Amino acid sequence: MQDRPYMSLSWGRNRYDFSWETLRSFLDGVSPIDLNRLALQSRDEAYQFLVHYGYDMAIPSEHHEAWTVFREGIEYLERVLCPAPTPEDQAVGLPEDLQQITDLTEILLLASHGGPLQPWACALLRVMHTISHANHAVRSPFYQEIQSQILERYRQHVHQDAQGKLHLGTGLLAVPLEDIQLREEKSRDSLILKLLHKPDNVAQGVYDRIGVKLVTPTKVDALLVLKYIRRNHLAIFANIMPGRSRNTLIDLERFRDVYESISRPGAPGSFKSNWAALQRPTEPSGEENPPQNPHSSSTFRSIQFTCRQLIRVPNPQYSALQELRAALSERIPNEELAALLSKLSADNPEPVLRFFFPYEVQILDHENHLRTLEGESSHANYRLRQLRTARRRVLGSLLTE
Repeated sequence: MQDRPYMSLSWGRNRYDFSWETLRSFLDGVSPIDLNRLALQSRDEAYQFLVHYGYDMAIPSEHHEAWTVFREGIEYLERVLCPAPTPEDQAVGLPEDLQQITDLTEILLLASHGGPLQPWACALLRVMHTISHANHAVRSPFYQEIQSQILERYRQHVHQDAQGKLHLGTGLLAVPLEDIQLREEKSRDSLILKLLHKPDNVAQGVYDRIGVKLVTPTKVDALLVLKYIRRNHLAIFANIMPGRSRNTLIDLERFRDVYESISRPGAPGSFKSNWAALQRPTEPSGEENPPQNPHSSSTFRSIQFTCRQLIRVPNPQYSALQELRAALSERIPNEELAALLSKLSADNPEPVLRFFFPYEVQILDHENHLRTLEGESSHANYRLRQLRTARRRVLGSLLTE
């Protein structure tokens, strides 16, 4: 059924005007970036929408932030989404009239009414909305400390031997590694692109801003890495996020059968002579473990999970209160000082703030790591699939079939 922006009844016109598009956000849970139009009728209504969205243009700091989002939205469209990613794709040109807007309410009104700029205004607003979410996702005064506490756990367990080879751990239980990559922050372009193709378009649902990638020589070594992580509490199994684990690397039940058959007492041959059987574990069929990411190649194999780590950081409110109390204690009597600081102390701030932060771990063998460098499973092709999805979602009818 073709979307119609409004239904008007002859009696009480204003009362019975409906925006079918925006009602879908409330009733069907449709993401705002999947709507085809807004439903704002006047400049004042558009201004109030901006205020309640979070940008009061009468407040200088919010005025500046809103225009910064606008300019970045224009730049992202021009640089990332409008050009054709390959010769097989279609390029589109951003209209100059859209770039020369001097009042942000104009974009909202253009997106609410018909005309050649309406789909472009909607496209720009989709990107601006996503950038706004991305901005708030990265604003944490403790982010550097979060990075350090999560990644340092892994760094201190990685060792290099005299031959330059990497190992997780030391001694007899050390596990060989081909490589380890620690991601301290997802790039801004990658974060925005991910949000643009995520169904819910919510920055709080991005779990891989911090990540650990471990590459092992064999699939069995990948399991040994997982065992090492568990036994050394690098990731606590109780804090693994349900529904975000994915194993396409090893058929665990088949591996277990082989392992138990060659390690039980009386098994023919020695465990060492049967080691080759363990090195060829079959891959899961995928039926019981469907891919979570539609942009991942069906040929790519890995173990992935998301863990929440408990972060502990000094509470700046508590520290400031203690410093203020110490500075004033020599000048003001204790009883008077206690009265002055009573309001500040009312909340009884804790000395240490404790909260969970998610990060992603990926474990794969050398063979599958090579697949990420070229071919269907390569990161470049993965990003191309993401980009095409985002272009279709943002530009919509501006791209001809």
